[in-house]
Amino acid sequence: MLSLLLSLIFLQSVSAKQDCIPDQWEDWSSCSQSCGATGTRQRNRKIAILPTVDGVQCSSLDFLEIEGCNKMCYNGGALLSTSCQCLQGFTGSCCELDVDECANANGGCQQQCTNEVGSFKCDCFEGFVINEMNICKDIDECTDQNNGGCESLCMNYYGSHACGCLPPKILEMDGRTCASENHCATHPEAVNCTHGCVIHNNQFKCECPEGYRFDEKTFQCNDIDECQSDPMFCAGGTCISGTGKALCECGIGRGLDSDGVQCIDVNECKAGISQCSHTCVNRNAGHVCLCPAGMIVGKDHKTCEDENECLREPSPCSHSCKDLEGSYACSCPLNMELEHDNRTCCEIGKCIRPLSAEGKTSGSDKLIITISVIAVVVVAVLVVVIWRMLRRNLSTSEKVLRAIKQGDTSAPDVYYNPNSEKYGARNQGDGSRS
Repeated sequence: MLSLLLSLIFLQSVSAKQDCIPDQWEDWSSCSQSCGATGTRQRNRKIAILPTVDGVQCSSLDFLEIEGCNKMCYNGGALLSTSCQCLQGFTGSCCELDVDECANANGGCQQQCTNEVGSFKCDCFEGFVINEMNICKDIDECTDQNNGGCESLCMNYYGSHACGCLPPKILEMDGRTCASENHCATHPEAVNCTHGCVIHNNQFKCECPEGYRFDEKTFQCNDIDECQSDPMFCAGGTCISGTGKALCECGIGRGLDSDGVQCIDVNECKAGISQCSHTCVNRNAGHVCLCPAGMIVGKDHKTCEDENECLREPSPCSHSCKDLEGSYACSCPLNMELEHDNRTCCEIGKCIRPLSAEGKTSGSDKLIITISVIAVVVVAVLVVVIWRMLRRNLSTSEKVLRAIKQGDTSAPDVYYNPNSEKYGARNQGDGSRS
């Protein structure tokens, strides 16, 4: 009865129909594009329960799902089915790049072109104004209410203007005001100006070039010795005094700061002037070029060249040496092989196996040493066992011989065999005879 019931349960389980059941979806993958119209991502899943023969099989669509992602265009671009349609002034697969219209034929501007995000603007130089056709027209400054800023005469030029004065007046150094007369020519002290004379506020004024200081008592332009008067001038360098402004020499690897006063280190590596072919290391007042292993700095102190290690003294190889790009290789004649250092040749089978470069034995060396230690221990144990056995037998033999000589057959270790008429040794503990 029990067997029949089990058979029915088995047949029912075999005949039960089971469809394919997928497992849970895994996480979505990263999007293939950060923007645009072609970005996709996917996720996968596996089978949780396999189908029976009559069950519904799983479709490939049940294990892979793909969808669009990051579908967007920047700067107002229109998203199409396969691309972004960008507004004027933008470009790129996602309309993320600004078009520099000024880079192409100056944007069509007559004078100045200013690029802007998604656009550009035409401008004119000073003295011009732009019209609706982006054409720059000259401004006649002399027609405005201020007469171009001139006190007397105003003369318009293309893109500029100039002021003038009616004789005997003369234009002052501001280029706009008229002095009552040319004081540089009429004033008796004006002739003492050693370098130049200008009119300012209806008075003359002596003018001195850079590196000179005007002396109001003597009307002279005296040379300024910057090397002595200013201790901070050319700090860190060599100050060279001369006529006019002093010169400052900073030397190789150094240059003047933004104020043009002190010498500071120039990082040739960051400035891109080192011209090192590989590695540049900045140092105070200079730099050095470094090369990778197997290469050396050439005669120009910039370019890395292959080093022929075979030309070293002594040679790195005991026999033959072949130079390679960035390295070298040693070889041996017939019946010889390279040792562990890959440099020394020895007879085949007679090479010494040294310790590794860190002073530790290799894995194979450790195995050999372990086996050797075990063998030595086993041999030592066998020697001890054999020695004890021999010692015991010798001790028993000595007792038998001593008893025989003394005629004592009653000794516990000796017995007499009447059949063979011989004496022998009795084993202790069980009373047996040997």
